[in-house]
Amino acid sequence: MLQVELAQLEYLKSRLVRRRTHLERQRGALGFVGGSGETQIESDRRAIDDSIIRVKRRLLAVIRTRGLHRSARKAVPYPIVALVGYTNAGKSTLPTA
Repeated sequence: MLQVELAQLEYLKSRLVRRRTHLERQRGALGFVGGSGETQIESDRRAIDDSIIRVKRRLLAVIRTRGLHRSARKAVPYPIVALVGYTNAGKSTLPTA
């Protein structure tokens, strides 16, 4: 899910220019005081960049956790198996030894 969100943000970031062509720079309160402000595109791009950084950090945390769990599973000396089957198929009555 994080990888999909990251791909969507990267895709959206490259298409900001085409989406917000009607917005122009904000001016000061009196119209002549101060310089031109930040465009909506710049603030949207900054918000998307912040989201991308947040998602990448979460993705790195997931990668680290999954690696830790994978190494713990590999350290078990006996093979791990999964028993699948329909309900009431007698899975729990099979001998374990």
